[in-house]
Amino acid sequence: MGFFLPNKIKVPLLLLTFFLIGCGGEKIEPLTTDPTVIALDKIGGAYIRGTPPPKTKAELLAIFKLSSFPKELLISPNDGQEFIIVYDVELKGLKVSGAQLPVVAFEKSGKDGKRYVLRGMNTIVQLTDEQLKSSVFPAGYNFPF
Repeated sequence: MGFFLPNKIKVPLLLLTFFLIGCGGEKIEPLTTDPTVIALDKIGGAYIRGTPPPKTKAELLAIFKLSSFPKELLISPNDGQEFIIVYDVELKGLKVSGAQLPVVAFEKSGKDGKRYVLRGMNTIVQLTDEQLKSSVFPAGYNFPF
């Protein structure tokens, strides 16, 4: 004799099972209220929408406008300065992860010896100057510091 559940319980139980197990193995990141992380995440989202990737601040701002993002997102709430954007980095089709993802944006000065850094379109980490300088950048990239 099999296990029996009324139909009213089967559907929610099935949905709960899919929610808990997941489908596709994607890592679910915890939600954050950190405004610097939120700003960098939106910059990454806008950046990836560019085809080809934005080559200038004007091109990135045009994508912001289409996405209804305020240009104030380009200012880091953490250090109060405009993020340094690394333009013309192709993110579509990348087959790397973690530290091998190219840097797209980072804080100009950061805080307490660390800067928030956007790698790829949505990986946000805090790095020291040395860690940032050893990160993946386009060939010939010149640091502003």
